[in-house]
Amino acid sequence: MSRIVRSTPELVVAGALGGGLIVWVIVVFGSVLLTGAGTGDFLDPYRALGRVLATGSTWLISAGGAVVGGVVGAVVGGSRDKKK
Repeated sequence: MSRIVRSTPELVVAGALGGGLIVWVIVVFGSVLLTGAGTGDFLDPYRALGRVLATGSTWLISAGGAVVGGVVGAVVGGSRDKKK
């Protein structure tokens, strides 16, 4: 069974997507749980979700996570290239 070898650009893209998505999920669901759950009104979680998705900081923090993930992918890919 052969192992799939990924190139550095593939690792950068995968790291960026993974990092951005993980941060986005944590921010969105954490904010909804903290501000919209358990209030007694049926529509509060949906209002909280709308607020979180409309807030620019949600997207800015997710972009930061994507940058960090891309840097990690580049470092891992760079270290694999040096082993060859």
